[in-house]
Amino acid sequence: MRSIRRSMVFGLSTLFLAVGLGAAPSAVADAEDAAVCTHPSWSNKDSGVDYVRAALEEAPIRTGPNSGCGVVGMARYTDKVYLHCYTYNSAGNTWSHVRAVSIYDGREISGWIWDSNLVDHGSTQLC
Repeated sequence: MRSIRRSMVFGLSTLFLAVGLGAAPSAVADAEDAAVCTHPSWSNKDSGVDYVRAALEEAPIRTGPNSGCGVVGMARYTDKVYLHCYTYNSAGNTWSHVRAVSIYDGREISGWIWDSNLVDHGSTQLC
């Protein structure tokens, strides 16, 4: 039964790729991300601390709450990520404004991080 399902999934995937449907959604999403980089206002409303998920090792901190925004630096899983507030981007994802501080050398990076990259999913306070 398992091999039948696997064959069906492989067959359908191949069909979608051959027709061109497999690549279309990601190409559209990438274009939308690159086109949208907002810079919403924020303030430090949250006294919480979070951490980058260890499986990622590091995650980008950006100039705005969208993957199309520029990267100002990388937060490592060992950094303390001080939470300020969160917002929703145009895709409906939550992003937190943070200040990441290295426990080793004191390096600090401030900006927006996607909440799914954090252990406890970011700030609880809306910007």
